[in-house]
Amino acid sequence: MAFYYRKFNPSNLNEVAEIARKNLTERYSDEIFLSIYRRWPEGFILAEDSGKIVGFISGSIENLWTARILMLAVEERYRNAGIGSALLDMFEREARKKNVTNIRLEVRTDNSNAIKFYQKRKYIISDILPRYYSTGDDAYLMIKILE
Repeated sequence: MAFYYRKFNPSNLNEVAEIARKNLTERYSDEIFLSIYRRWPEGFILAEDSGKIVGFISGSIENLWTARILMLAVEERYRNAGIGSALLDMFEREARKKNVTNIRLEVRTDNSNAIKFYQKRKYIISDILPRYYSTGDDAYLMIKILE
């Protein structure tokens, strides 16, 4: 399979929101996606297969040194095909263009697949965030120092 990667456009909102709804445990309003996009359009990247959006990553620039991954989701049937890694690589490249030196993200402490995914890509657990999610679940704060 050959995947195509491109920037988010507000016309993609419904497809992206549906992927988030099916693949992420938190629930987000449509306005959240648009707000993320407006803050840093280059940090909102889509993966497509034959014109169908199958994954995305979105984030923000938090300050002069830090970018933050807010969401990363890939449709279940497309997982383990390199899409998540490609999206993460593109996000990191966009962050480097802004001279960011580190990237942070939060992940549920019980999401072992995501934790392993990020650890393989040199993200380290730096803290635990008690009751971080709306369900009361804890999160790990993970950070990667960009080289």
